[in-house]
Amino acid sequence: MSDLEDRMAIRELVERWSDGTNNHDWAALEALFTEDAVWDVGEPLSFTVQGRRQIVALLREKMQPSQYVVQTPHAIIVNVQGNTASARSTIHEVCRFADGAGLEMMGTYFDELVKEPAGWRFRRRNYRCTFLNPQPPSGQVYRTFAE
Repeated sequence: MSDLEDRMAIRELVERWSDGTNNHDWAALEALFTEDAVWDVGEPLSFTVQGRRQIVALLREKMQPSQYVVQTPHAIIVNVQGNTASARSTIHEVCRFADGAGLEMMGTYFDELVKEPAGWRFRRRNYRCTFLNPQPPSGQVYRTFAE
């Protein structure tokens, strides 16, 4: 793969994270990580989890009660160094839960990636929140998830 192909594959990996989250596609999300990956989320949420199955189990638990999640990645910057890479992306997320709670959040992911035989995977995702509004978004919900 050329540097450009690697960078595009990593950008797509970042986008697949948001797509999998938005669509509650747990199998697709698990495929994005190395077996021993780490997901580290800083304040104010503050948790760290290791292992791709454990990452997806925690995400599934947190997203289970959601009526919807819309997460969009922006400004994806990728640096490739052979079979490893780093990436930084800005995330904007809005969600509402069945109990009426919800939030809007913006922050930055700092990623460490590795190229495996099946392609690029997250080895570590560090999320740092920039803004959190714990108020539920208003408006009509047109799409919900049935688990």
